[in-house]
Amino acid sequence: MRLTKFETGKHTTHRWPQFLPDGKHFLFFATSHSGDTEHGIYYGSLEDGSYRHVLDSDSGAQYASGYLLYHLQSQLLAQKFDAAAGTVSGEPVTLANLVEHDTGTWHTSFSASQNGMLVYEPGSRTLGSDLMWMDRTGKELGKVAERGFYKGAGQISPDGKKLAVAIGDPQTDIWVLDLARGSRTQLTFGGAEHIEPSWSADGQRVIYVRQAGTTMMQGTSICSRLASGGGQEEVLMESSPAIAATLLSPQLSPDGRYLVHTQQAGPSINGIWALPLTGEKKPFVVVQPQSQQGRIIQYRLSPDGKWLAYSATESGREEVYVTQFPSGQGRWRVSQNGGTFPTWRGDSKEIWYFGWDSALHTAAVSAKGDGIELGPVQTMFTMSYVTAVGNAYDVSPDGKRAIVSTFPESVSTPMVLVTNWPGELKK
Repeated sequence: MRLTKFETGKHTTHRWPQFLPDGKHFLFFATSHSGDTEHGIYYGSLEDGSYRHVLDSDSGAQYASGYLLYHLQSQLLAQKFDAAAGTVSGEPVTLANLVEHDTGTWHTSFSASQNGMLVYEPGSRTLGSDLMWMDRTGKELGKVAERGFYKGAGQISPDGKKLAVAIGDPQTDIWVLDLARGSRTQLTFGGAEHIEPSWSADGQRVIYVRQAGTTMMQGTSICSRLASGGGQEEVLMESSPAIAATLLSPQLSPDGRYLVHTQQAGPSINGIWALPLTGEKKPFVVVQPQSQQGRIIQYRLSPDGKWLAYSATESGREEVYVTQFPSGQGRWRVSQNGGTFPTWRGDSKEIWYFGWDSALHTAAVSAKGDGIELGPVQTMFTMSYVTAVGNAYDVSPDGKRAIVSTFPESVSTPMVLVTNWPGELKK
């Protein structure tokens, strides 16, 4: 039985449901992936299927002891709540600051009982993340930039001198960081969610996804701007009724002839596509899932434009493969024990990928006739997977080091237990 329905132009996800004591009403969290919409806690009824907005929040809420507990910005708040009427009263009161909050899933780590007990996890991720340089052994070589709300590790420019990365929470913009000077240039300025930047082969332009706050299905476009920040934004492709899918992961082919991207309809990516930028400009499929159960997860074009590495679940788990570009002919499996986030060294002779063993791996690649020959997989170092949006790492053109997105180091913090928190609110 379906209880909720997305409102056109407002939400793209409903999650974190909780029944109220009468068993006839429930709470849930609703928002849009673009971040530019009414978001928060909703009160629903099983009897007539109606639901309405109760208050703003950035994660799911819990009802306990006559209060609604929810997270907003950096605080865990409590506000008096009439569960029968679905209304709040009075002013919200802060229960805790800096509670662990995952912006990628809109989840806050806390739980409250009906007898006045509250437990929560102190937050470190609320402070943002770090971008670290690491060598091939996993040794940290230093920070790329100051701590921030980075959406993934970004992508290094073809000459290795700059980094394009999405920064912000909850709404993100595209920035270019000068890796030598430490300066930064902002390319987009709000009004939408801007994610997944990549570079043109000459390093002059940055390509990215713009999610405009209507619906994900018809609210995404692929845009580009000069990396210097000059000029105007150029729209390269837009979702439309003819393309009823979310456009993601844009990359320009090195010869500039194709705009490569994924199209996602519902929860699954339905293929890696290429849009010719001259002639008819009719998109065609490069790679599709081999079965209805299969899904394509990540991909990366080789710097020489001849190969496309991608991860897919056709074997029952996610593995990394290589195929020819743009024909999509031939398929060579790189990983053997699970893999994702394939990335190329600048000379197209080495593939990196993140394994299911939480380690970064590499494999040498050499052309052989119309195909490739893969060297044995080498394990480099283990790392934490820390991004819900964007790529977890990127490789320098010479393959000697990588930029990795990591959470700040902190002393292990145990759960905090609060007893009789309703009594504290009445003081």
